[in-house]
Amino acid sequence: MTVILWLTLLQIKIPGVQTIDLSTVRHLYQRAPVVKQDAGQLNRLMLQVDSDTDAPVLLCYKGANEMIQAKYTLNPIIKLQKFNKGKKLIINAVNRDSLSLEIRFIRYSIQSNLPDFLGFHDELYTDKRFIDDNINNSKDAQLKEMIFNYLSAAKPDKFKL
Repeated sequence: MTVILWLTLLQIKIPGVQTIDLSTVRHLYQRAPVVKQDAGQLNRLMLQVDSDTDAPVLLCYKGANEMIQAKYTLNPIIKLQKFNKGKKLIINAVNRDSLSLEIRFIRYSIQSNLPDFLGFHDELYTDKRFIDDNINNSKDAQLKEMIFNYLSAAKPDKFKL
């Protein structure tokens, strides 16, 4: 009886708390670097992500979001703060799940677009190799399409091995 009560309570949604749809996050992530409105929407979604309890992939998107938000910030000090916060979140996500194709792709896509002077590009080639080695094993069609679209549009010299 107690088990049934707990299972029922776990299914009740708490008002004001919504689950984050990964498909929406992926869509916004792809558009946020070029569409400011989508960057704002992604930022609102990522504010809901709890760095301690949510899935590592959401943590990684939260870190990437911080770096995207830096693009839309004029103050250089705040830009650097957002970059450092995003870097820390991405590193944390990778440490929590280093075998995730999506996490490694997010880190790769961020690192391949950052200026070299920021010094966050050490895993660029390792991630590219990991993506190449594992993309065909993924059963997530949306993720595969996102990765293929990104790689086909990327500058070829960014991922030479």
